[in-house]
Amino acid sequence: EGLRDGEGSDISSAAKYADRNSDPGVQVDDSDLFVPVVPGCGAMVPPPPSHPGAPYGDAGPPPAGHGAAGGPGMIGGPHHPAAAVPSGAETVSLGTATQTHEVRMPMLLSTFKPATGCTNASDFVVRCFVARLRSGITVVKHGRSRWCKSRLRVLHVHPDGRSLSWKPALGEPSSGKRPPKLDLTSCREVRHAWSPDPDNPMFTGTPILRQKCEAANAHKSFALVFPKRTVDITAVTADQCKVLMEGFSALCFRLQVAQNLQSGQAPGGGGGD
Repeated sequence: EGLRDGEGSDISSAAKYADRNSDPGVQVDDSDLFVPVVPGCGAMVPPPPSHPGAPYGDAGPPPAGHGAAGGPGMIGGPHHPAAAVPSGAETVSLGTATQTHEVRMPMLLSTFKPATGCTNASDFVVRCFVARLRSGITVVKHGRSRWCKSRLRVLHVHPDGRSLSWKPALGEPSSGKRPPKLDLTSCREVRHAWSPDPDNPMFTGTPILRQKCEAANAHKSFALVFPKRTVDITAVTADQCKVLMEGFSALCFRLQVAQNLQSGQAPGGGGGD
């Protein structure tokens, strides 16, 4: 299915990257990876998804009868209110993260909201994801400008382990501009295309996803929300989307908790950058 406004690229042309980016097997060299250290802290474990079909614990697809034609404000369905994110949680005590012990994330921190249903921020998850980012992950990135086409881009992280950038995929034209270098400690949310938009409660996703993401691709699309912009992405496969949302949720959470600890704040406390 081609992308809207995507005369230059479509997701079908990215299929050759699917095996590379969706294979869960990653060779990790511990000495080469930066993982923010997070001492044990209290965390909130979210309830299970509202129904078994909800992807990654999210609000799920449009109600039956609405189809996939899409509509104003909703990605994959017309004018129906965005489903509420499940509330309520159970407090648990957690030890220091190791490769065999998970760190569970709160559903909502004062500085960061992980993708709904993504709660594992263990060393293993972070290390594997950073390894993938350092080698590059090919996705379809939707441009912010109304006139900018959606293009294949390779996401990568800089050696500091916290700065995200991207470059054109092989065969894709360059925009001529130097890609931004975004600090993941300032990321405010990882949001699936079906998750409610806090700025527009009746809508889902982000303005860019609503404008440029085809309804058929909404299930594998998400955005990284920063204070002054969003990075809007459609993954090559649904599995890759899950890996990306879980990975960015874990990495951003660990980076921000580590930053709060350095500044003398309690883990999960308010006020961070």
